[in-house]
Amino acid sequence: MKHLYIHVPFCKGKCFYCGFYSVMAETHMVAIYPELPKVESLLRTSEFPELSKEPLETVYMGGGTPAMLGVEGIKSLVNGINEVFPLHAIKEWTVELNPAHVSGELLEALREMGVNRLSIGVQSFCDQTLKRIGRKHSMQEALTAVRLARTHGFENTGVDLIAGLPNVTPAEWSVTLEQALSLDLPHLSVYALSVEEGTPLAQQIGLGKLTIPDDDELLDVLAATEEVLKAAGYERYEISNYAKPGSACEHNVGIWRGNDFLGLGPAASSRIHSRRWTNRSSLSDYMESVLQNTLPPREEEALDPLADALERVTFAMRLKEGFDPYAAASRFPVLAAQADRWEERLEACARQGLVERGGVRWCLTARGREVCDAVIREIF
Repeated sequence: MKHLYIHVPFCKGKCFYCGFYSVMAETHMVAIYPELPKVESLLRTSEFPELSKEPLETVYMGGGTPAMLGVEGIKSLVNGINEVFPLHAIKEWTVELNPAHVSGELLEALREMGVNRLSIGVQSFCDQTLKRIGRKHSMQEALTAVRLARTHGFENTGVDLIAGLPNVTPAEWSVTLEQALSLDLPHLSVYALSVEEGTPLAQQIGLGKLTIPDDDELLDVLAATEEVLKAAGYERYEISNYAKPGSACEHNVGIWRGNDFLGLGPAASSRIHSRRWTNRSSLSDYMESVLQNTLPPREEEALDPLADALERVTFAMRLKEGFDPYAAASRFPVLAAQADRWEERLEACARQGLVERGGVRWCLTARGREVCDAVIREIF
């Protein structure tokens, strides 16, 4: 196993668009939580002893908002994990941060622990839009957080933006992009807004109180965004991610390449060998089980060799580096009978302008990136 994800489910308040699992930070739960990922990891290494033998390459702490644990809480969590998975030689260690919770004390502590990459959830550089979507920070706080991170030595810092937010004009989106570019960061994530059922945002849109761009308008925004970022020296190395040379997020790339990964915490997903599972999205169930030294309740599936191999190679099409059917068949011999068929389907997609060959690999074209999921379904 090369990749570890640690979910910290606490937030100060739920953003109106968010469909990820998180809960309000209650003092007693925040106090108990830091010891639990260690227990879960011990339970998993008892189940899969080999997990503790292969050095980790990447760690990603997300949420929620990991900073809600406080400096001492994060230290406690990290110290516990370090007893199971040594963290002294991690190649890339990312922590997600909300601008409203960034402080010099926190950044200094993260540096001392070994964290070397930050992902800051900005979403927009417009105060009205931030308020409209329920974010707890202002534009100025976002700018201050990024600059403070750089001051404390976090050169490998990126920000997240969301395209297609409600009532955002093209002019306002241009200002957000210009502000992001002015920070000269190595990494930018630009996610297309996904309206999740049951969220306050979905309700407001359903009532006609907010409007969002239709599919064609959103695709135009994303295409224009790619042009602007490409001109500024960023490479779109994955559908929603841009980086300057050498600054791609290695944790996410590793997972898109089909590597094993372990997720700790409620709602966290894992894939080890032919098994994959997702812990139940319930902090109370998670805490109750782990405190009793038992694995948390989860949805689990054991895949047959063909299904496992197929899933591991599918997401390569999301990456700029693309997909080589014959290399996939070499890596997973069970796929050997599929390679010629995939090659034929890729050639058909190429005639439609959806993919193009780059050496021995097939990559999505600009048009193909617009309909990535459909292309993947067509091929695989």
